[in-house]
Amino acid sequence: MFAIERMNKIKEILFKDKRVDVFELSELFSVTEVTIRRDLDKLEQMGFLVKIYGGAVLKEDAALQPLIAESEDELIEEKRMIGKIASHMIDDGDAIYLSPGTTSLEIARNLKGKKTTVVTNDITTALELKDAAGSKVLLTGGDLIPSTSKLVGGFTLQTLEGIHINKAFIGVKGAHLDTGYTVDTYEETMVVQQVKKISSEIIMVADYTKFNRKGFAKLGDLLMADKVITNKQIPAEYKKYYFENAVKLYTTYDFD
Repeated sequence: MFAIERMNKIKEILFKDKRVDVFELSELFSVTEVTIRRDLDKLEQMGFLVKIYGGAVLKEDAALQPLIAESEDELIEEKRMIGKIASHMIDDGDAIYLSPGTTSLEIARNLKGKKTTVVTNDITTALELKDAAGSKVLLTGGDLIPSTSKLVGGFTLQTLEGIHINKAFIGVKGAHLDTGYTVDTYEETMVVQQVKKISSEIIMVADYTKFNRKGFAKLGDLLMADKVITNKQIPAEYKKYYFENAVKLYTTYDFD
């Protein structure tokens, strides 16, 4: 059994029994207790559980977290670094927008302690900040896209009228030299277009695997962003493109 499968099974057990035991999981999966503790560490970092002596208990609101996709788990460190880089761009007093997605969730996890106003149409991101001292959270209304925590539609757009955002952090499904930035649904593009109208600065946040990929709906060309935060593995042609077009590019090299 792969680590991803094992962790998803642990999550299923947590939802059912509300707690797990390290020894019992070790016996169930025929792996060492050290391996199980490592799995629990990762699940705690992702917000699924709280570790206790000898095991772990289900974290409040963890049911809203999706099962872990293998690609996302492999990229958790890359996304965590993007979150840290983004947090250094945010000043006390800023009003920021965080788009839906796991990368924006990592930004939220680095905001605790900052005095900011956070606007988001992602339920999971809002819940991550519910106990963050200093952060004022505005969760838009809207229609929930099935099997996600994304809010879209007319109510979302209405919430975004009449406010000003200093820095908008936008996650994408794909970034391509031909098609620009893309996301999963047309409804998401409508939200981003409204965010662009009310924001002083657009900052794209995308792990390196998003480049040379195409999603269903186009957000805009690669020049729609004032800044881009990604990883050091970004393909060279994109580094060249951003440099030649005066788009500021930030990668994990800044923190090595």
